[in-house]
Amino acid sequence: MNYIFLDTETTGSSTAFDQVLEIGIILTDDMLQEKERWSMRSRIKEGIIPNLGALNVTGFTVKDLTQSNHSHFEMVEAMENVLNRWGTAHVFAYNGHNFDYPLIQKTLYKCLKPAYITNTNGKKHGDILNVVRAAKLVNPNSIETPISEKGNPVFKLDKLMKHQGAHGALQDSIAMLDVAKIIYEKANSVWRSSLLTLSKADTEMLIKKEPMFCQLQWFYGRLRSFLVHHYLFHPVYTAWSLCWDLRWNPNDYFKLDHENLKSALSKSPKILRTLKTNKSEIVLNYKFAMNDEHYNLISVEELKKRIKDLESNSEFRDRISKILQENHDENIKQQTQKENLQPEEQLYSGFPSDEDKNLMDKFHKFKWEDRIELIGKFKDDRYSYLAEKFIFEERPDVLPQSILKKVKMNIAERIFSTKKESWTTLPEFYKQIDDMRSKNESNVEKLKLLDEYDAFAQDIEKRYEVA
Repeated sequence: MNYIFLDTETTGSSTAFDQVLEIGIILTDDMLQEKERWSMRSRIKEGIIPNLGALNVTGFTVKDLTQSNHSHFEMVEAMENVLNRWGTAHVFAYNGHNFDYPLIQKTLYKCLKPAYITNTNGKKHGDILNVVRAAKLVNPNSIETPISEKGNPVFKLDKLMKHQGAHGALQDSIAMLDVAKIIYEKANSVWRSSLLTLSKADTEMLIKKEPMFCQLQWFYGRLRSFLVHHYLFHPVYTAWSLCWDLRWNPNDYFKLDHENLKSALSKSPKILRTLKTNKSEIVLNYKFAMNDEHYNLISVEELKKRIKDLESNSEFRDRISKILQENHDENIKQQTQKENLQPEEQLYSGFPSDEDKNLMDKFHKFKWEDRIELIGKFKDDRYSYLAEKFIFEERPDVLPQSILKKVKMNIAERIFSTKKESWTTLPEFYKQIDDMRSKNESNVEKLKLLDEYDAFAQDIEKRYEVA
């Protein structure tokens, strides 16, 4: 099985509204020997205001943002072609489930392309951050990490691997591969375990087969191990496995009435721990949790008895499922108003119909000027909106004035907003520049760069103030 190591550089931290500026990917064999690499950078899209924090990380200048030979879609389409050509593979990113994977999915969705190309057709998602944390817990000497002020290991990629060109997409993919090689060599059992939970189906198969296992959870700056037994799946969020923490004797809870059981399930430390089967969580042999003070005084025979007691009490499982459903329904009722998602945020609101999928395929085969006729034919209004925005970003010259004006007005409303938004606005960007100036009053080079950003923003403001 081949592996793919993937990283992105972006205009900000929003997976729905920010833009991929650079992609770097490396293909290796199953021994982590490089076979091929690919990277590309694109221009910033119309209507996108970058976040200054992201620019500080990437080091991108205004020239970098505006003068690439490639448009955003040219880069996205090239990435799609490379990933399809590389075929079946395990894809790894660093903290990918929280950023890179949803970012790429939403990017493809906004381009009216199949969104899930990194975890379908033989590809599965892995996360090197999960792997390196687990390796450090199992074998502290497997990888050297900086230590935080609170005495916890720090797992930021640029701190683990000092590399030239830090935070370039390809450079970070190279660093990620270097980290993977270290784990592969020094904590191979962890590496092999990580390959068992790269998909929802794989994870479900594993946790159903193993009566008890070591679950790893990261919170408060530390990775903690728990000895658990998969007991049930959440009645609403079906990718969530609810695992019984075996430090607790279930017989102490069987006879609780409904309200007391509900209260017990809400208290901390948790009786039930959530394992998200679609997030490549690392599952280890149960023995890795037995050194923990909460479990090392419990005999294996007693642990097996607790599992048997749980599995023989289906009525208790049904009661817990009912409570989980009630908690979900109560949370929904407490929402004062339904979240008003923008079209860019609605990837997970439902799959396109077969008709709309066929229309998207046709859309990309038509000449730019002929795509205008397809905009109003989508059954789902999301795709009509995205089609207009997409053509505006790539070929605004072919749009009729009515659509051109509508799209520019929508962008103007967003970028001039004075509210706290999910995207970066012009007022926010100007404030970021002013704050950064005050911190770098004696740094001539930094002030010059900030002046360039300011002029860039003013140019956008002039273009849209009459929209």
